Amino acid sequence: MSENEHVDTLLSIMPPTCGADEQVDWRAVEQGWGTTFPSDYVAFMATYGAGGVSDGFSIVRPEAPTEEFSQEMGGETANARGVWEPEPASYGPGTSRLPVIAWGVSSGADIACWLTGGSDPDQWPVAVWKRHGSTPWTVYDCGMTEFLRRVFLRELADCPFSDSALWGAASPRFIHWREEQRQWDLGIDPWTGEPDPYAGMYDR
Repeated sequence: MSENEHVDTLLSIMPPTCGADEQVDWRAVEQGWGTTFPSDYVAFMATYGAGGVSDGFSIVRPEAPTEEFSQEMGGETANARGVWEPEPASYGPGTSRLPVIAWGVSSGADIACWLTGGSDPDQWPVAVWKRHGSTPWTVYDCGMTEFLRRVFLRELADCPFSDSALWGAASPRFIHWREEQRQWDLGIDPWTGEPDPYAGMYDR
């Protein structure tokens, strides 16, 4: 199955009703990171964009790796690399030398990344840093969209995150970050459709 076919499969589970093309300057982003990115992630950005999934997970926006204090790719990657201490015996030969690049973060502050040691980004496996768990890092032999599909359908051995917001989600919902912000600005909780009880109390 091609990477774009993985996105097509995801569409049948999570319709991009509130998605939007992120309009990423991939040349600039790739120059900043010194690498191209997996084609399923590129396709995901064109179809869904960055945003939230079922109010339990965020797909981060591509950005330059120097933006360490953001909550997007640069900042979350800096966070992930700060805790990247796997044991080679547990994760395979040479794994301890592989850098990670973050593509998502859960509401429990778990970080989903790629292991970027291979020359072909479409072969990068997913690695998840689980904030609360006996094994901080777990590597999954699949790409980003296939990983999400397996989480939604509970096709992994265990829930990869500290909370179960996405685990076995029958109808996962995606909301682009701009649409989410627009609804918050209107005083509406985008995940419930109800008035935000904290509207006007602080800036989001």
